[in-house]
Amino acid sequence: MTLADKVEKRLAGELLPAERVLYGVLGFRTGGVRKTMVGGALGIGGVAGAAAMAMATTRGGADVPEAALQLPGRYIVGLTDQRLLVFSIGGVVVGKPRKLLHAFALDRILWVSEPELITGVAQALRVSLGVAEEGVLSFEFPRLQVPDARNMVNRIRRSLPAEQETPE
Repeated sequence: MTLADKVEKRLAGELLPAERVLYGVLGFRTGGVRKTMVGGALGIGGVAGAAAMAMATTRGGADVPEAALQLPGRYIVGLTDQRLLVFSIGGVVVGKPRKLLHAFALDRILWVSEPELITGVAQALRVSLGVAEEGVLSFEFPRLQVPDARNMVNRIRRSLPAEQETPE
């Protein structure tokens, strides 16, 4: 059973009309992959890292507060054709979506940073998203999740109307 299947099972009875689950991906707090893999210190990231990104996809509209939205050390990111969801992880051996921590309609995502591939033993894909009137979500996806994470991020980027540089 894939993580997307587990997200769909977790959302049974809670899906919006005609909503389809597209992705389920294991994520870590920024710097968490390295910390977990090699015991290193937390990486530089979060809001400061997102603001420093040179390229992002932007949607016009409300501003994104510069506050980082709180995430646990590990979580599952789900993407449906209508919403971005973040779940805590349940289960001891096999992780599955547990408590719904964040749920945002895709039209509330105003920008997506250019994904950054961190190389080395603790390979990870880092990306941040600006959510209207909420703040910044910063994700880091481990090596085995990079292909699905990249596809999920590209799907979100395609839902935004235009590509522009982030204001500095």
